[in-house]
Amino acid sequence: MFSFESQVIDATVEKLLNGADYRQEIINDINTKFLDFTLDFFKKIVDAKLNDDKINLDWYKKFFLSDEYNKDEIAIYSGMNVKTVTNIYGSAAKEIVIDVANKNYSYLKNLIRQLETDKTNDLNVQIKISKGSVSVELTLSESLIVLNALATKKISLRGGAWSTIGKKVEKPLLVKLCNLCGVEPKHYNAEHFVRDKTKIFDREVDFKLYDKNFKEYFCEVKLMGRGNPESADMVIARDSKVFVADTLSEQSKRQLEQLGIFWLELKNHTAEEILNSFTFILTSLEIPFTPRKGGCC
Repeated sequence: MFSFESQVIDATVEKLLNGADYRQEIINDINTKFLDFTLDFFKKIVDAKLNDDKINLDWYKKFFLSDEYNKDEIAIYSGMNVKTVTNIYGSAAKEIVIDVANKNYSYLKNLIRQLETDKTNDLNVQIKISKGSVSVELTLSESLIVLNALATKKISLRGGAWSTIGKKVEKPLLVKLCNLCGVEPKHYNAEHFVRDKTKIFDREVDFKLYDKNFKEYFCEVKLMGRGNPESADMVIARDSKVFVADTLSEQSKRQLEQLGIFWLELKNHTAEEILNSFTFILTSLEIPFTPRKGGCC
């Protein structure tokens, strides 16, 4: 499962609190993970080719679609991802993933064979991989299968990164804001809050602030783009009192203000502006805090 390393989270929080665009940090992390996967994949290919006597693509199926790997790896090697399998079959059990992976691999192999027999195609691709003093050369068919797996992995990493960035950063971001502005730990809570299934309308909460009488206020974080108004609708549905976002449209700002929800926009604002806006929210909600000398920043 995709997860953000601590240094990526820290760097993302730092950029957000300085009003900078955080997306380059995510892109860097995706590229690092992809290159690590690629190098490891190439090493496995060399080992597989050297330890098999088949001259066709069966060596790839034998080594990479085997029960030796977990279901996520098997799906990627076949040119699919587990989420797609779940969406199609309603389950991602390993035996289902293996079956689907084999079917997809067979389809790709037949498709590539048609390409190879096409006399109008004069294009050839060959990948040569060296490991130490030994080298293996992949045919057109083998190269295309490998390239397809790499493309699938890159898409999977990218989708996982952008879909989970908010969940990985939201709590560290609000904790850092509270620390910079002198909010005592007893007046905020960053624990994981899950939906109470006994309540009809209860929802997960990102963060809680407590005023001087320890009345709780829900806080929501969404690292969304300006053209994503449904995220603002979500904060309303969750009965949050504070909404922190990367960018907000003027319409969303007006909507939040009409509903009495405090908002904090990060992008294109200085660190001082961001912290001053947060202290305004703290003051308005009577959340105790101790401003640092020269301001909370």
